[in-house]
Amino acid sequence: MLGSAGKARRLVLSLFFRAALGIERIFHFETLDDVGFAILTGGRQVLSRSRLGGLVRAVTTRAVQAFSRLTERFGALRGRVVTLSLDEHAVARFTRKFRIAKGFHTIRNKKMWIEKLFFLHWPASRRFLHLVVTRGNAALDELVGSMIRAVRARVRPRQVRLLLDAGAAKKHAALRDFDRYRKTVFLIRTPRRPAYVAAWKRLPREDFTRHEEPGRYLGAKLKAIEITETTTTIRGIALPVRTIVVREHAMRGKDRWHALFVLHDDTTPALNLLHEFRSRQHHEQGYRIGVHDLWLDTVPSGYPKSGRPDRPGFRRGPLALCAWLAACAWDALRELGLALRKKFHFAHPRTLRRWVLLRDAELIVTSSHLLVVLESVRRRALLRPLIRQLNAAQLSLPWLGGRRVAMGFAASSQRLPDARPVLPDMPEIGSDCARRCRGVWC
Repeated sequence: MLGSAGKARRLVLSLFFRAALGIERIFHFETLDDVGFAILTGGRQVLSRSRLGGLVRAVTTRAVQAFSRLTERFGALRGRVVTLSLDEHAVARFTRKFRIAKGFHTIRNKKMWIEKLFFLHWPASRRFLHLVVTRGNAALDELVGSMIRAVRARVRPRQVRLLLDAGAAKKHAALRDFDRYRKTVFLIRTPRRPAYVAAWKRLPREDFTRHEEPGRYLGAKLKAIEITETTTTIRGIALPVRTIVVREHAMRGKDRWHALFVLHDDTTPALNLLHEFRSRQHHEQGYRIGVHDLWLDTVPSGYPKSGRPDRPGFRRGPLALCAWLAACAWDALRELGLALRKKFHFAHPRTLRRWVLLRDAELIVTSSHLLVVLESVRRRALLRPLIRQLNAAQLSLPWLGGRRVAMGFAASSQRLPDARPVLPDMPEIGSDCARRCRGVWC
């Protein structure tokens, strides 16, 4: 629908590096004139806001679904017992013209106009695996079956263990549906209803086992919890559902009660199940990073601005493309952090941009190479391994005549004993920068 592969490439690269480098909104492309960013996004000039917005609106849902299938990384799940998390993220929409569906926004604690992003997350690797976008009135329990089928269609894990928030257990009908997936283990946060809490408080105190856990920060006082097991009768399920009840001792005020419904796992110890469910926090942290570092809430609306305002349509393509590319950018930044020292393994995108990505450089275009000469040698001990990997990969840019990318520091800067020239054959470069740098090393 975009007319050419070049336009599709420019669109994907522009949206990907927009998220990776922290450009907040599409209209900020109007003032971008950085040549390096233009080359990164597949051209000699940065796309204008009107051009980029037009390309985003032109994508089709079918094309975006095909692109998502090609970029999903399900292969690592094959033959493994994996714990996955499914949760929704609400994107608020503020409009008076269009009558769009409402849903509950947990952060604002009210029902409002929203669109929902349902991400399947792998907490062990802190990676987003799959995305479904819906109107604001979709429910979490409605997508569980389709997500499980999507995982099993793309890869065959030995066992799937699914973590769900309390929104999936509001209706007993949803729990009955989950019970039909006998090969999938469900760990579901129990809704904190008054009747449930009253039943947990009536459990004998001698049935609880006390445990001490690390505090909220390094050196904090240990946190005391008590844990026990019981069962809950759910109408329509033959056997009572295993329930893990946790009483968290408060430092001041009332104690806090939690519980988990456990389906299809009767052998794993209760404390292990509790720790497994707590890994869902990585999913919540991923949403926080998406909102504040990757600008996930600035994705375009799925409601087209044409047609009847009282009955607007819903196009998943533009919304899904921008949201999925933000998840891909987070995945790439995670890989970048893992390639650095240990203290950067869980670094946030803003930290990686400040330390690694956003650096001034001079660009030299030759007949065969694009030479990137970093102006500062600051933090070169951190950057040199990455730069050498980049040069060894011999990456070429099809949109720049197939020129290969080479990166290094100017020879006029203080060199190290093990420094190697990046491009030994420099006579073909006749720019002032080449004469001033007298070569490039890494």
